[in-house]
Amino acid sequence: MADWRSRAAALLPELNDVVEHESWSCHVYFGELWHLALEAHRAADEETLRRVYGFAHWCFEQPEQFLSNAIMVSFYEHVFDDWDLRDDVAHRLPPEVVAKVRPLWEWRMTTDRLAEVDRLFDETGPPGRNAV
Repeated sequence: MADWRSRAAALLPELNDVVEHESWSCHVYFGELWHLALEAHRAADEETLRRVYGFAHWCFEQPEQFLSNAIMVSFYEHVFDDWDLRDDVAHRLPPEVVAKVRPLWEWRMTTDRLAEVDRLFDETGPPGRNAV
Protein backbone atom coordinates (compact mmCIF):
# COMPACT_ATOMS: atom_id res chain seq x y z
CA MET A 1 0.00 0.00 0.00
CA ALA A 2 1.22 3.50 -0.78
CA ASP A 3 2.72 5.32 2.16
CA TRP A 4 -0.10 7.81 2.52
CA ARG A 5 1.06 8.94 5.96
CA SER A 6 4.47 10.09 4.71
CA ARG A 7 2.93 11.89 1.76
CA ALA A 8 0.28 13.49 3.97
CA ALA A 9 2.88 14.68 6.48
CA ALA A 10 4.98 16.24 3.72
CA LEU A 11 2.08 17.94 1.92
CA LEU A 12 -0.12 18.92 4.85
CA PRO A 13 2.01 19.58 7.94
CA GLU A 14 -0.93 21.36 9.60
CA LEU A 15 -2.50 17.90 10.10
CA ASN A 16 0.62 16.16 11.43
CA ASP A 17 -0.96 15.74 14.87
CA VAL A 18 -3.61 13.56 13.24
CA VAL A 19 -1.38 11.62 10.85
CA GLU A 20 1.08 10.73 13.61
CA HIS A 21 -1.54 8.64 15.44
CA GLU A 22 -0.75 5.32 13.79
CA SER A 23 -3.62 3.62 15.56
CA TRP A 24 -6.06 5.95 13.77
CA SER A 25 -7.27 4.85 10.38
CA CYS A 26 -6.97 6.91 7.24
CA HIS A 27 -10.71 7.56 7.56
CA VAL A 28 -10.09 9.71 10.64
CA TYR A 29 -7.38 11.60 8.76
CA PHE A 30 -9.57 12.11 5.67
CA GLY A 31 -12.34 13.51 7.85
CA GLU A 32 -9.87 16.03 9.26
CA LEU A 33 -8.66 16.72 5.72
CA TRP A 34 -12.20 17.74 4.79
CA HIS A 35 -12.37 20.09 7.80
CA LEU A 36 -9.10 21.67 6.65
CA ALA A 37 -10.61 22.06 3.17
CA LEU A 38 -13.69 23.76 4.64
CA GLU A 39 -11.51 26.25 6.50
CA ALA A 40 -9.46 26.89 3.37
CA HIS A 41 -12.58 27.38 1.23
CA ARG A 42 -13.96 29.90 3.70
CA ALA A 43 -10.64 31.76 3.84
CA ALA A 44 -10.11 31.58 0.05
CA ASP A 45 -6.75 29.94 0.79
CA GLU A 46 -5.86 28.68 -2.67
CA GLU A 47 -2.50 27.24 -1.64
CA THR A 48 -4.04 25.01 1.03
CA LEU A 49 -6.89 24.03 -1.28
CA ARG A 50 -4.39 23.01 -3.96
CA ARG A 51 -2.54 20.80 -1.45
CA VAL A 52 -5.72 19.29 0.02
CA TYR A 53 -7.35 18.44 -3.30
CA GLY A 54 -4.01 17.35 -4.76
CA PHE A 55 -3.48 14.88 -1.93
CA ALA A 56 -7.08 13.64 -2.14
CA HIS A 57 -6.67 13.03 -5.87
CA TRP A 58 -3.37 11.23 -5.30
CA CYS A 59 -5.16 8.91 -2.85
CA PHE A 60 -7.98 8.41 -5.35
CA GLU A 61 -5.50 7.35 -8.06
CA GLN A 62 -3.70 4.74 -5.95
CA PRO A 63 -4.01 1.20 -7.30
CA GLU A 64 -4.89 -0.19 -3.89
CA GLN A 65 -8.66 -0.24 -3.57
CA PHE A 66 -8.54 0.44 0.14
CA LEU A 67 -7.01 3.92 -0.08
CA SER A 68 -9.04 4.89 -3.15
CA ASN A 69 -12.29 3.78 -1.50
CA ALA A 70 -11.36 5.44 1.79
CA ILE A 71 -10.83 8.87 0.23
CA MET A 72 -14.15 8.52 -1.58
CA VAL A 73 -16.24 7.74 1.51
CA SER A 74 -14.37 9.89 4.03
CA PHE A 75 -13.62 12.96 1.89
CA TYR A 76 -15.24 13.18 -1.55
CA GLU A 77 -18.62 11.95 -0.32
CA HIS A 78 -18.74 14.99 1.96
CA VAL A 79 -17.50 17.76 -0.33
CA PHE A 80 -20.97 19.25 -0.71
CA ASP A 81 -21.88 19.08 2.99
CA ASP A 82 -21.42 22.84 3.25
CA TRP A 83 -23.89 23.73 0.53
CA ASP A 84 -22.79 27.37 0.36
CA LEU A 85 -19.40 26.24 -1.01
CA ARG A 86 -20.80 24.12 -3.85
CA ASP A 87 -19.69 26.40 -6.69
CA ASP A 88 -16.09 26.50 -5.52
CA VAL A 89 -16.00 22.78 -4.70
CA ALA A 90 -17.36 21.74 -8.10
CA HIS A 91 -14.49 23.51 -9.88
CA ARG A 92 -11.97 21.43 -7.98
CA LEU A 93 -13.20 17.94 -8.77
CA PRO A 94 -11.74 16.00 -11.68
CA PRO A 95 -14.28 14.22 -13.89
CA GLU A 96 -13.05 10.75 -12.94
CA VAL A 97 -13.69 11.51 -9.27
CA VAL A 98 -17.17 12.89 -10.00
CA ALA A 99 -18.09 9.80 -12.02
CA LYS A 100 -17.08 7.45 -9.26
CA VAL A 101 -18.44 9.36 -6.25
CA ARG A 102 -21.76 10.49 -7.75
CA PRO A 103 -23.59 7.32 -6.57
CA LEU A 104 -22.61 8.25 -3.01
CA TRP A 105 -24.03 11.74 -3.50
CA GLU A 106 -27.26 10.22 -4.85
CA TRP A 107 -27.63 8.38 -1.58
CA ARG A 108 -26.96 11.47 0.58
CA MET A 109 -28.48 14.42 -1.29
CA THR A 110 -32.01 15.46 -2.02
CA THR A 111 -33.10 15.24 -5.64
CA ASP A 112 -33.01 19.03 -5.95
CA ARG A 113 -29.50 19.33 -4.60
CA LEU A 114 -28.21 16.53 -6.79
CA ALA A 115 -29.75 18.26 -9.82
CA GLU A 116 -27.96 21.47 -8.81
CA VAL A 117 -24.65 19.61 -8.52
CA ASP A 118 -25.19 18.06 -11.94
CA ARG A 119 -25.93 21.51 -13.35
CA LEU A 120 -22.69 22.85 -11.88
CA PHE A 121 -20.71 20.14 -13.64
CA ASP A 122 -22.59 20.68 -16.89
CA GLU A 123 -21.69 24.37 -16.74
CA THR A 124 -18.03 23.95 -15.89
CA GLY A 125 -17.27 21.06 -18.20
CA PRO A 126 -14.31 18.78 -17.61
CA PRO A 127 -12.14 19.58 -15.69
CA GLY A 128 -12.93 22.63 -13.60
CA ARG A 129 -10.62 25.64 -13.44
CA ASN A 130 -8.95 24.48 -10.24
CA ALA A 131 -9.17 20.71 -10.60
CA VAL A 132 -6.02 18.77 -9.91
